[in-house]
Amino acid sequence: MTSAISVEARCFDAFNELKTSRHITTVLYRLNDNLDTLILDFEGNLTHDELLKALPSDPRLVTYELPFADRDGSRREAIVLISWSPEGISPEQMAAHAAVYAALRNQLGGVDLSIEARSRSDLEYNRLVRAARS
Repeated sequence: MTSAISVEARCFDAFNELKTSRHITTVLYRLNDNLDTLILDFEGNLTHDELLKALPSDPRLVTYELPFADRDGSRREAIVLISWSPEGISPEQMAAHAAVYAALRNQLGGVDLSIEARSRSDLEYNRLVRAARS
C-alpha cells in the first residue's frame, strides 16, 4: 500500500468471508471522500447482471465470485478482482484508485483473475469466463 492510502480492516474481513465461507459472492470497496482510505461499500450476493447494475459512475474495487462451467462442463468459480474506473472521473480519483488497486491486487491472496474495466462491456459475462478459463 502506498503511504497515502490505507485500507480498512473490514475490507480484508469481507474478502476473507467471500473466499472462505461462501456466504457472500460480491464485495464492493470505494475510496473515502479524501481519497486516502479504502472502505467497505457493500457485501452480499449479487448475480452478474445485478453487479453490473450496481456499479456507480465513480470508481469502485470489486471482488466477485464468478460462477461458470468449465470446458468439460464441470461447475467452477473464480474470484475476480475488478477495478471499476468509468470515464469522466477526476485525475486525482484515477491516480488514487489505480494506486490502491495495484496494492490490493498484491495483498489479496486467492484472487484468480484481475480485470481493469472502464465500461460495463469490459465486464461482459462471457468475456470474464474466457479470461477465467485461460
